[in-house]
Amino acid sequence: MVVLQEFPVLFLQTRIGKNFKPFTIYKFRTMHSFTEDKQGLTKGFSDKRITNIGLFLRKYKLDELPQLYNVLKGDMSLVGSRPQVPYYTKKFEKLYTQILVKKPGVFSPAASKYSNEEELLDKVDNPTHYYETVLVPIKCEMDIQLVKNFTLKKYIEVLLGYVKKSVLKC
Repeated sequence: MVVLQEFPVLFLQTRIGKNFKPFTIYKFRTMHSFTEDKQGLTKGFSDKRITNIGLFLRKYKLDELPQLYNVLKGDMSLVGSRPQVPYYTKKFEKLYTQILVKKPGVFSPAASKYSNEEELLDKVDNPTHYYETVLVPIKCEMDIQLVKNFTLKKYIEVLLGYVKKSVLKC
């Protein structure tokens, strides 16, 4: 079950960190209060639970800025696999056992490659099925490779890749 606490501006949610240790992730609120589904999955930009300002925040990934606090607290790193909700770490435990030997991160190659995830989910009839059968396995495999080949050079490459992508997007 996803545990969440409601505040006017911040959204707090339980995610799973290194060695399957739960932690509270901080994000700017983008959805109406108390509309979270049990898996913690958003169904894409067309999801009616997303507020107007939330669409803007999500489009430019600004909703994730408060996660820098998670980095300062030590729950997350700047670079690593994106932290997942308990439902999916349990459902895909074999994959996450290989991933969660490192701290999750704000930036990852998988998140960068699938930065249009909400647009992809908008295009399919069953977003949950697509997420579980297509996106999770691909992103997990990318995260496993990140963990196995993690070096300072890779860390810097991922950060520079995000900067480059952000500059080109503007």
